[in-house]
Amino acid sequence: MANEVRNEAIEYAKSQFDAAFRRLEAAQSRLQALAADPGGDEAELRMARASYDQARLLWLCSEAALRSAAIVAGHARQTGRRVVILQGNSHVAESIALLLRLRGFRATVMSRDPAHEDKSSEPAAAVLMDFERKRDHADQLALGRLNVAPATRVIAMVPHALLRQDWDGFDAVLLKPASIDMIVQMILGDTPE
Repeated sequence: MANEVRNEAIEYAKSQFDAAFRRLEAAQSRLQALAADPGGDEAELRMARASYDQARLLWLCSEAALRSAAIVAGHARQTGRRVVILQGNSHVAESIALLLRLRGFRATVMSRDPAHEDKSSEPAAAVLMDFERKRDHADQLALGRLNVAPATRVIAMVPHALLRQDWDGFDAVLLKPASIDMIVQMILGDTPE
């Protein structure tokens, strides 16, 4: 059933992409024809440019939707796995969460600040911690507030300067910047290729 839904989503995204591509081709042909006519109507040329820009934007959006559908369909192995990202840099954390969601994970960004208590009864499959500085007691407390199980993978993302620090208690340490593929490998416990 889940495979059928994923296949339908991909087929729908592909049909939308194909329709947007045909519209873009038609708008491009019209724009080129009008631009090639030295005595053409300037207002008509502006409208053709606007139509082309709109068709191109629609095509780019449909391409992104098709890529997203294909990514999600290709990563059924992690569907439903919960990943908690303990916030270091909020923009980085949100970006990683979004990319993980596109891969089928249920990713949540949580604050390291105890004032923002976001407890969950469900243990995470993985906890990802982004470090800019050497870890301290507050980081251990933040990790301790999470509901982790023995199978929960705890992963540190660190800059090169912190790579040689003691990361005892972590299942994996990733050098930043790490690709989303590398992060997924570490979450799943795969060894890097």
